[in-house]
Amino acid sequence: MKSNRPLNRDEVEQLDLQARIDLEMQLKDAEADRVTQQSAPDSSQLDSYFNCSPWRKKMFSFLDPIAGRTVLDIGCGYNPTPILFALAGAKYVLACDVSPKALAHIHAMAKDSGVEQQVSVVLCAAEQLPLADETFDIVHGDGVLHHLLLPLAGAEITRVFTKDGKAAFKDPLGENPFLEFAREYVPYSWKGSVKGTDQPLLFRSIREFGNYFSTFTYQGFGFISMLPTLIWGRDRSKPTEIAYKLDDTILRLLPFLQRYCRFVVICVKK
Repeated sequence: MKSNRPLNRDEVEQLDLQARIDLEMQLKDAEADRVTQQSAPDSSQLDSYFNCSPWRKKMFSFLDPIAGRTVLDIGCGYNPTPILFALAGAKYVLACDVSPKALAHIHAMAKDSGVEQQVSVVLCAAEQLPLADETFDIVHGDGVLHHLLLPLAGAEITRVFTKDGKAAFKDPLGENPFLEFAREYVPYSWKGSVKGTDQPLLFRSIREFGNYFSTFTYQGFGFISMLPTLIWGRDRSKPTEIAYKLDDTILRLLPFLQRYCRFVVICVKK
């Protein structure tokens, strides 16, 4: 079987920071034609987005309240979260990514949603934030940490936090060898065409990242629910809803099974 990587993981680990940034920029820009057809969000979508899955509920309940806060959305890609933060009442949202095309998409969506005064974009990597110290109350990242050099990113995120700052991240968890095999070699409908610096997180690296903050927690999500997601896709379905409830019960009673989950949510405070 052939992996969908231009470089294997060992080769990626040898890249310096600029080479990693260049690779991710090329891959992310190449996605533009495929993903930029989505319409701009409006305030009616806030609840459905923030609560559509257990991991999002966890993230956004931790980040709440959003209204009146300054928000940094790192590695935003083409995701609508910067716009949704603004619609939820954030005072100011800065979306950062290494992809010019992704940031152009975010800027266009902000204008279409009427929040262009609240949302700005900056072309940069999370390991090199061109931002002043203690600037942001909230930092958010969806599927970004597993692309980063975590020691550099942890130091930068801590630096730009306000004294009461907090952050939430959702990333793929890499502790399950069967799941890792599927990610590398098994085709499925929503799988990206090419992987770059992707390195699903291990508990060891999560704990090392957490050392940059005064408090941190992490929790696995997506155990039983992996199966209906594989069969019916990522859209919400009745089997997926049932699996979410089973996950909640099973992972609460047998927390060691979190090691085999699909995702991890990391919550930190400065």
